[in-house]
Amino acid sequence: MSRSSAARRRVFASIAAATLALGMTACGNDDNADSTDGSVTMWTFKNTHVTALEQVAAEFKTKTGISVEIEAYTPDDVFTSKIQSAAQTGDLPDVLELHAGGEDLRIGGAGLLGDLAPDFPDSALQRFLPSTRAAGLVTEKRRAEQEEVKDAKVGSLFSVPFTAGTFGIVYGNREKMKAAGLDPDSPPRTWEDFVGYLRATGAADPKQGGLSLGLKVSQTGFNWIYEQLAFAYLGRAGFQALFDKDPAQGFASPDGLTTLRLYQQLTPHWIAGVSALGIDEADVAFAQGKSAFNIGGTFTLAFLAQNGMPAENLVTFPIPPATGGKVTDLRLAPLALTGLSVSAQTKNRAAAIKWIDHLTSPEGSGAFAKASLDLPATDLGDQAAALLGPKLAALQQYFTGPPEATYDAADKSFRPPDYDEVQVGDPLVRFSPLGETDPAATAAQLDKVLTAMWQKSG
Repeated sequence: MSRSSAARRRVFASIAAATLALGMTACGNDDNADSTDGSVTMWTFKNTHVTALEQVAAEFKTKTGISVEIEAYTPDDVFTSKIQSAAQTGDLPDVLELHAGGEDLRIGGAGLLGDLAPDFPDSALQRFLPSTRAAGLVTEKRRAEQEEVKDAKVGSLFSVPFTAGTFGIVYGNREKMKAAGLDPDSPPRTWEDFVGYLRATGAADPKQGGLSLGLKVSQTGFNWIYEQLAFAYLGRAGFQALFDKDPAQGFASPDGLTTLRLYQQLTPHWIAGVSALGIDEADVAFAQGKSAFNIGGTFTLAFLAQNGMPAENLVTFPIPPATGGKVTDLRLAPLALTGLSVSAQTKNRAAAIKWIDHLTSPEGSGAFAKASLDLPATDLGDQAAALLGPKLAALQQYFTGPPEATYDAADKSFRPPDYDEVQVGDPLVRFSPLGETDPAATAAQLDKVLTAMWQKSG
C-alpha cells in the first residue's frame, strides 16, 4: 500500500482468484527455460519503494552483472488489474512485491507464482524475524480454511518476507511538545502520562494540539489503540477472555469496563472531525501540524517523511501501558507486511532468485530500509543501528521482548472464525470520539456482536 492506510485496506482486499485462474489458463506459458539476457523485471504496488529498490538494484548489478527494472502500479485496483491482464498474455514480471499472508497466497493459489521452498529452505528462512517467516507458506491449516489455496501443495512457499511492521505506534511532534512545556526526549511511559501530554498540547494549541487517527476506517481505533491498551492492562489471558464465547469475562465484566474507561479518556483530545478522516488523511493532517500526536504503524514513518514531516521532528513510542496493569513495558510482534514472489511465468528464475536473495540479505535489506524508511523483515540483530540508522532502529527495538509482554496482532486463535473488525470498530467510534454511548452500553454492544459471531460460526 502506499502506506499504513493502504496497507490495512489491502490486507483485507480480495483478489479475484477465479479471474486469475482463467488468466493462468490463457497464458499458456510453455517455456520455463532461463533467459540469458541477465535482466530481471520487478513490479511493486508501492511508489515509495521505487527509488530505494533502484538504488539496491544498482549495487546488485555491480556485483552480479544482472540488471533489474522496477515498475510501480498503484493504487490497489490498478495493480490487481495489471496482474490479471498480464497473466492472460503471459507477461507477468519475474518478481512481484505483494501483500504478505494474503495477496501472495491468493495469487499463488491461482497458479501464478513459483514455489520458493527449494530456494529458501528452513535454514534460509532463519534470516527473517520469527513472526514473519511463515507468512507465504501453505500449511495444512491454511489449505483447510482458505479456498484460494485448497489445491496448493502443503509446504509451498509463495513469498518470502520483505517488509515488516505493526500497529500501535504513537508519533509525536517534538516542536509542539516543546511549545507545551513537555520534554520530547522523555516521551510518556504510562497511559496516564500520555493523556497528560495530550492535555498539555491541547491547552497550548487548542485548535491543532490533539490526537489524529483515521477513524473513518472505524477498526483503526479498536485495532491500533484499544487492543494494545487492553492487552497491557489485562495481560494476555485477560485480553483474550474479552473475545471468549462465554461473555462472563467479556467487555461488560469489571475488567472489560475498566479498559473502556481508560480508552474514554481520549475523548476530549481527538482533533476536530477525526471520525471523518481516512488513514492517509489523518497522517497528512499530522504532517501538516494539525495535531500534536498521531497513531499509526511502524510503516507510517515513510509516509510522514514523504509528506514533509522531518524525521528529526518526530518522537515515537508504542501505546503506553496504564498504571496498575499486568504489562509495564509493552512490546509489539511484527507482521510480515509485504513479501517477494517469483512469477510462475518467468524465464529468468535463477536471476530472479538471486535478486530476491540479495534484497533480503542483511546488506540488501538494510540499504533498502534506510532509503525507503520502511522496516525490513530480515532480522538484522546487532547490525540494526548501523544498517538502518537511529530512527528506524528505534522503531525496530519495540519488536523484541518477552512473550508475556508482547502483543501479537497476527494471533487470531481466540477470536470467532469469521471475526469482523468493522463490527467491533463501529461501536468504539460511537463511544469515542462521538460520545454517543457510555462504557456500559458500549460493552454490551461489543459482547453482543462477539456472541453473534460465535453463534454464526457454530
